[in-house]
Amino acid sequence: MFLRSSQSTRQLSACLTAESESTVQVDLPVIGQLLNRPVKAGQVLVFIFDADSQWLMLILNMVAEMLRKGTEVLYISTSRQLSDIRDNFRRQGLDTSPFETDERLVLSDAFTFKTGRQSTEKYHFPSLNIADISLISSKSLDQWAPGSVRLFENVSEVVEASDEKSFLKFYRTWISRFVTKGRIVIDGFVRGVHSDALYTSVMTNADGVFELRTEEIEGQMENTLRARAFKGAPVDTSKHILRVAEDLSVSLEAIKKKSPL
Repeated sequence: MFLRSSQSTRQLSACLTAESESTVQVDLPVIGQLLNRPVKAGQVLVFIFDADSQWLMLILNMVAEMLRKGTEVLYISTSRQLSDIRDNFRRQGLDTSPFETDERLVLSDAFTFKTGRQSTEKYHFPSLNIADISLISSKSLDQWAPGSVRLFENVSEVVEASDEKSFLKFYRTWISRFVTKGRIVIDGFVRGVHSDALYTSVMTNADGVFELRTEEIEGQMENTLRARAFKGAPVDTSKHILRVAEDLSVSLEAIKKKSPL
């Protein structure tokens, strides 16, 4: 579960009355470099990523920078233990302990139940069944201020726990709840495991669509990131190479265009 403490709820309720959802904007790390603009509260960003890409490193960096800049984050992990995520944050120079103590960061474990064990984490999912997710989400929505971020590491696993038709019906309702409350949604979907119709429907519901791919460039396998679309504003859709350093930090490098012969 990820219901927050009453103290955090009172603090965030004050934020809700003090600032209108329509005025809240957040500068998102890495993504801001592609968009050249902040993201408004209530917007939905969908990432379609290759299974062998550096998606986990990208969101690690995004979350770390968001926390440093004061944005509250709910991070739902489906692919790894929360202890591993905390270790990766430490390698990046960020101790999550103070952020988790006052719940500026909520790490929710949607991984352990898949091993057949009971999670020992304060916040966790009993399953990825859409009924369970819907119940948990509806109970926690009012506890987050406009402009806070809900990041779901791999929504494809929710699709796989259901069927595509049921998931899409659920997803539209699920997303609308966050949008109404002024949350910023970041959802990751694995490329190539669902029908074209599902990807099209998911992208239709998104304000911004991004692609992270693994492809060969000049004889080397590289991760490329680009903004595919952003509703209501022009956007640069050119590809950038995503570089991961030894300390797990990432940077974007523009792909040099070849000069015509």
